[in-house]
Amino acid sequence: MAIADSAAWHATLEAMGNAPGKQRCRDALTPGAGPVCVTGASGFIALHLVKQLLEKGYTVVATVRSTRDARKMQPLMDLQIKFGSDKLRIVGGVDCMKRDTFVPAVDGCVGVFHTASPFHFNSQDPLNDLVLPAEQGTLGCLEACLKVGTVKRVIITSSFAAMFNPGGYPWDYTYSSKDWNKMSHPDDQGKFPEPVPAHGYRYSKIVAEKAAWDFAASPDCPFDVAAVNPPMVVGHNHNRPQSADDLNTSSAQVMSILMGQKAAMPNSIGWVDAADVARAHITTYEKPEAGGRRFLCAADEVPTWTEIAKLLKELCPGAPVNTSAPASGEGVRMTMDTSDLKNLGFIFTPLRDTLKAQCDSLLTQGFAKL
Repeated sequence: MAIADSAAWHATLEAMGNAPGKQRCRDALTPGAGPVCVTGASGFIALHLVKQLLEKGYTVVATVRSTRDARKMQPLMDLQIKFGSDKLRIVGGVDCMKRDTFVPAVDGCVGVFHTASPFHFNSQDPLNDLVLPAEQGTLGCLEACLKVGTVKRVIITSSFAAMFNPGGYPWDYTYSSKDWNKMSHPDDQGKFPEPVPAHGYRYSKIVAEKAAWDFAASPDCPFDVAAVNPPMVVGHNHNRPQSADDLNTSSAQVMSILMGQKAAMPNSIGWVDAADVARAHITTYEKPEAGGRRFLCAADEVPTWTEIAKLLKELCPGAPVNTSAPASGEGVRMTMDTSDLKNLGFIFTPLRDTLKAQCDSLLTQGFAKL
C-alpha cells in the first residue's frame, strides 16, 4: 500500500471538513425500502445494529468472514431463530482482503452498513495488519455496491480515531464532525510515531474513511455515503467472547479498570453506548439529509479517566477499582460537539447507564468477579 504524501493528503482532509461527499439519495429510506446488508455482523457494534434493524422490520443480510466458530456465530443464529431466516440471512466467506466476496452479500440490497474492520492496539506492523484490510474492505464493499446497482446509501463505521489529534491539538479542544486526524500519519519509510499500535489503528480508520469519500466523489457512483465516528464504545455485550482476551477493545478497557489497573493517562476521552452507535447508523441511513456527511457520535459527558474510575467504583463498589488521581493531577477534559447528529433528532444515553450496562455484561459473562 502506497503511503500518501503527507502535506497534500492533509490539505485534502482539511478541505473535506464536514461535507466530504455528495447527497445523492433524496428518499426517506424506511424499513420497507428493501433489504440492507451489515458487514462484519458478529462484531460488538454490528450485533446491536442487526438486532435494531430486525426490530424495526428490516430484512437483513449479515456477513461474516467465517461461520466455523459456533460461539461467535451463536448471537446471530439466535437472532435468526427469533426473527426467521427470511428476515435474517447470514453470508459467510466475506473477507476484507478478498474484495470480490462482498458481491453476493450486497446483491439486491438498498442499503449497506459497512462495519467490518480490524480494531486492536496490538500490532507492530499496522500497515499490513490494520491499514490494508481496513482500506481493502471498504473498497471491496463499495465496488460491490456499484456493481450490483441497487444500493442507494452506504453507512461507513468510522471512528473518532479519524478525528482525534493527540499532541496536535490542546487536550481541551472541542472536537466536531469537521475534524480530521493529522498526527497518526507514518513517515516516508512507513514508520509510525509512538505508540505505534495506537497510531496505526487511527491511521487505518483515516485511510478507510478517506477511501470511502474518494469513491463516493466519482461521478459514476450512484449512491451516497455517510460515516459514523464513535470514540470508546461500551455497553451491553451481545457477543459471547470465550475469554477476557476476546473482549472488544473498549469493553476490555473497562474491565481492566474494574480489576484495579490505572488508565495509561489522566486526561479525558469520549465514550458512547454501543446501542447508540447502532441507532446512529440507522438514523443516518433513514434521514435523506444525512447523505454525504460524517457524524461524531459521542455521549454528552466526557469525563477524565479518574472520573471514569470513580463512576465504575460507584456502580460496582465491590470491585478493586483504583480511584486515586495521577501524581500529575486530575487531567484535562476535551469536549465533543455532536450537534450534527442531534440536529437529526438524536438523543444519547447517559454515560452512567452505559457503564452500568457494560458492568452488568462483564459480570453476567463471568469476566469480572466482584
